[in-house]
Amino acid sequence: MRRAPSVLLAVLGMSGGALAQEPIVLTPPGAGGPPVVAEPVPIAPAPAAPVAVLPPASQIPLPTPRPGRDPDVASTADLPPLPAVEALPQPDDLQQPLAQDLTPPTPATLPSVAFENASPEPIPDPADLGVAAAPPLQPVASELPDDVDLAALSPEPADTEGPDLAYGAFQRGLYLTAFDLAIRRAEAGDVAAQTLIGLIYEGGYGIPQSFPDAVNWYKLAADANDREAQFALGIMYLQGRGTPIDRAKAAEYLEKAALQGQTDAIYNVGLLYLEGSVRPPNPKLAAQYIESAARAENGDAQYTLAQLYSQGIGVPPNQTLATQWLGSAAKLGIVPAQVEYAIRLFNGRGIAKDETAGAQWLERAANAGDAIAQNRLARILAAGIGETAAPVEAAKWHFLAVEAGKDDEWLDTFVDGLSGEQKQAALAAAQRWPAN
Repeated sequence: MRRAPSVLLAVLGMSGGALAQEPIVLTPPGAGGPPVVAEPVPIAPAPAAPVAVLPPASQIPLPTPRPGRDPDVASTADLPPLPAVEALPQPDDLQQPLAQDLTPPTPATLPSVAFENASPEPIPDPADLGVAAAPPLQPVASELPDDVDLAALSPEPADTEGPDLAYGAFQRGLYLTAFDLAIRRAEAGDVAAQTLIGLIYEGGYGIPQSFPDAVNWYKLAADANDREAQFALGIMYLQGRGTPIDRAKAAEYLEKAALQGQTDAIYNVGLLYLEGSVRPPNPKLAAQYIESAARAENGDAQYTLAQLYSQGIGVPPNQTLATQWLGSAAKLGIVPAQVEYAIRLFNGRGIAKDETAGAQWLERAANAGDAIAQNRLARILAAGIGETAAPVEAAKWHFLAVEAGKDDEWLDTFVDGLSGEQKQAALAAAQRWPAN
């Protein structure tokens, strides 16, 4: 069955703001001295943002970072394939003068949810989880409690029997066939079929989309203890799709799914304890849940865990572990993690300095459409840091970053110094992107 998307709920503003994207600041030509990489500049806590639904991270096999080992990103051959991105509209306005004021990079933040009028419930007794703390990635001082075993939250092994006929038809895109095969079983009480029918109604696969019908079918299966239905129903209650928003019920179903090892639910329960409205705030317990999901290859959880280690929220601060988890999330296709990881490679923060590898990760994120990555890549190509200087390519990425709203006065000056032929070539390349 298609994995349902994770929903980010966390608020880190209460603990000093989200992890800032560290600036790569290069000196202008002729200003004296080689280009340098500046240290990160503290930022103010980011404001709360509305619920954001993230697509599931791609399931690229990736080992958990091991003690003393940095992620291998020394060559582009080691990078995962680039994700498909939407083509940029033809930017006719790029031919107009570019903005002259320098804006700081937008920090990466965790979206948050305001849980109004929610009644805090007591934290479940850790004994109910029935297990001991997960081992750290490498020897570090830990303040996490010893009486919670994350192994109890580990995902169940995949079904070795293979999908049944209805799921097989769904996976092949034969949605009406899947519906016809599943509906009879669902009406007879088959919980797996009920979950599939809920999914078909939720997505409108081959039939008219109906959130209320999806909620009804998910609830039948969820109340029969199907963990996928419990997670899906929790998200429906959280977002108010097919039912009024009920954050207390959302938390209840997410916790039920988490206790059965549903990875996305484990992550979201951790975020509930981090946000601290529907459930009492408990950063240590939140970090345990999030780390459990991160170890199960959830890219969103890995990116969040990196921020917790960077800021010391619920775990002892550890920049090496923060960088390792950013590298893992980057390999799973989390674009903000790719940008953060690239900049840490440039700055040598939590990992050996490697400008070439940093440039490769910036290029990957730039090709995914990230304006910050496009801006940073333009700067290093203009200055020849980590990559051979490429003025036309630098101007191309600058044009694309400006089109996406990221102005840069230094790059404006650099582009002004190019020949008319170079500017036209860069503009043509920007207009062809991402085809070129």
